[in-house]
Amino acid sequence: MASGNAEYGGARPSSYYVVAYIGVPLAALALVGLPVMVASYRERGVLRRFEAFGVPIRMVIIAQALVTCGLVVLAAGIIIAVAAPTYGVPAVDNAAAVIVGFVVGTVTMVVLGVVLGLAVPTARSAQALGLVTFLPMWLLGGGGPPRAVMSDAMARVSDIMPLWHVTAAIREPWLGSGSSGSHLVVLAAWLAAGLVAAALLVRRQNP
Repeated sequence: MASGNAEYGGARPSSYYVVAYIGVPLAALALVGLPVMVASYRERGVLRRFEAFGVPIRMVIIAQALVTCGLVVLAAGIIIAVAAPTYGVPAVDNAAAVIVGFVVGTVTMVVLGVVLGLAVPTARSAQALGLVTFLPMWLLGGGGPPRAVMSDAMARVSDIMPLWHVTAAIREPWLGSGSSGSHLVVLAAWLAAGLVAAALLVRRQNP
């Protein structure tokens, strides 16, 4: 890894943010776009109509989640394409670990987005809750100040935010500034909790 600013893990600030900002559209799509769609389907009775035609609610939710995953991949490509001629894209130190971090992070955030969408009664409330969730995650999850300049309180809050672990699991092996293992463990815990919550909420749709 080329020498850079110590506050950014030895990388240049531009390299740090080019990689970290892959998490911004990921979080926006998962925490705002997907919950609004799911809640809108519930509010307008779309899920019930699908179920009446023999399509299980869980299959509709899975389909929307897969569409969101596809959009996340597209958005990540756009981020890199736009950054390349302006800031340059840093060389990838460990491609396999970056891919694992991206996949696990995307699946985790999308599952949490499904939970948000199933937990609220209307599309408007899903949008409000999604934005309230997204904004602090964006600021403390890699899109704002680097960890080295955060206060202790900010660092403790970011520790429990899944987006911080998503961006770190992508950024650290990309820039060669650390290992993604501990971040993947935290994401696995969030993913497990999200899957359980999603299953319970889907069951609630079928009393």
